[in-house]
Amino acid sequence: MFKRTALTVLVLAALPMQAYAADGMMKLDAHVSTLGGGLELAMPMTERYTARLGFNTFKISSNQSSGGLTYTGDLKLSSVTALVDWRPWSGVTHLTAGLIVNNNKLEMNAAATSGATYNINGFNYTANTGDAINTAVDFNKVSPYLGIGWTGQPKKKGFSFSSDIGILFQGSPKATVTATGSWAAAGGKTITDLVTDAQNQLNSDLSNFKYYPVLSVGIGYTF
Repeated sequence: MFKRTALTVLVLAALPMQAYAADGMMKLDAHVSTLGGGLELAMPMTERYTARLGFNTFKISSNQSSGGLTYTGDLKLSSVTALVDWRPWSGVTHLTAGLIVNNNKLEMNAAATSGATYNINGFNYTANTGDAINTAVDFNKVSPYLGIGWTGQPKKKGFSFSSDIGILFQGSPKATVTATGSWAAAGGKTITDLVTDAQNQLNSDLSNFKYYPVLSVGIGYTF
């Protein structure tokens, strides 16, 4: 599914490039951002519009507290960008809109302390030796992006710097939870109930992360 969506975005974004390829110079940009490190190819569509295609990837450690448990794990960043810049004043400042194929994923686990009681989604669960909760957090696969940036415009071949600030509208993260061990709970609740309660608790705790800030700096070469 991810591969088909990414291919569709790339093909649609590349269509205007074909029409204006003869009218401008292409630029290859290497950058680091809050989406990871990556490469990007830019090509003028008109005097004021530029199309950009790129990808980002990175892996960082992360943690999240929920229901008295501390989840630790890795945030795996992976995305494909299809953006269009508009230069309203024909200068270095551009306004940007587009789509990002968002394959970012957060994988975490929480090892419980034997004998400890955790309040998960309003219910108390007591952990035994070896009890743990594992979770994977996904985001909307295709998300809109809006931003503003500044990019040098060499009239001929050469290097230039670029920077972007924007927001990725990724939607509320979605958690998938599994549990291991022999968790105990009052009222006849089972480990299946624990999974449901932990998933609901995490989804509630993560619901505010609908918007992801994107900060990027890079250096490119126009050819």
